[in-house]
Amino acid sequence: MFKPKYLQIALTFYVILIAGLVLFQRFIVLHPKKLAKDYLYEFPKAEEFYVQVSPEIRLNALRFASQDTVSKGVVLYFHGNADNLARWGEHATEFTQRGYDVVMYDYRGFGKSNGRLDEQNFLYDAQFIFDDLSRRYNPDQIVLYGRSLGCGAAIKVASNNAVKKLILETPYYSLPDVAFSHLPIFPFKYVSEFKVNAYEWLPRVRCDVHVFHGTDDEVVPYKQSIKLLEAANKNLDKTLTTLQGGHHRGLEQFKEYQTKLDELLAK
Repeated sequence: MFKPKYLQIALTFYVILIAGLVLFQRFIVLHPKKLAKDYLYEFPKAEEFYVQVSPEIRLNALRFASQDTVSKGVVLYFHGNADNLARWGEHATEFTQRGYDVVMYDYRGFGKSNGRLDEQNFLYDAQFIFDDLSRRYNPDQIVLYGRSLGCGAAIKVASNNAVKKLILETPYYSLPDVAFSHLPIFPFKYVSEFKVNAYEWLPRVRCDVHVFHGTDDEVVPYKQSIKLLEAANKNLDKTLTTLQGGHHRGLEQFKEYQTKLDELLAK
């Protein structure tokens, strides 16, 4: 028989664990790396610039030119939850070699961008960057590409604006749902600072949508993409490229990824 004192100990331990998750959730969700203000990016064809979001906040960004003589448009790339542009800039060639310019920026507290990231300014900045980009490109020339954490921002922007296409790599239903899939005994829905409810926004997206996800993703489970697309009544056969054995990183190494990206960015 389970004694009351053991139940009390178990409940106390459970409460302590929840408190720990609440206190350290920013560390769990975000892994930014700062860069010195005089850091020089080593990408040969990248133009560095800043976007002044408010009098106090400047976001560091990079612009990569298409390898074609005439650009097909621009890919606005929302990166994942770790590091900074010194790492994420390596992915620009996937798009420049296919005839697109690329713009990517660091979130608040990442790289050379200042400020403290929260869900509200994460989404606000995404729209601000899009608006800034729209002054140089027509909406039908802008492709939004979300990677992991950045998928939420890309979906939110696409839900509120006319764009050419939305491409998502390892997206999620919501961040609490991802956490719950790993530890289903905790009430993440009620204690998470970052919710990013992508499932609320994707049904409002009117442009073409495509998703890449690996079956062995150890960070954002593959089922997250299925759940997200089903919530938006999307045809899985048409909107999801499943990469068998794919993990959270390295999906660009799959032939299926490259073939499908060729198709998506052919025009």
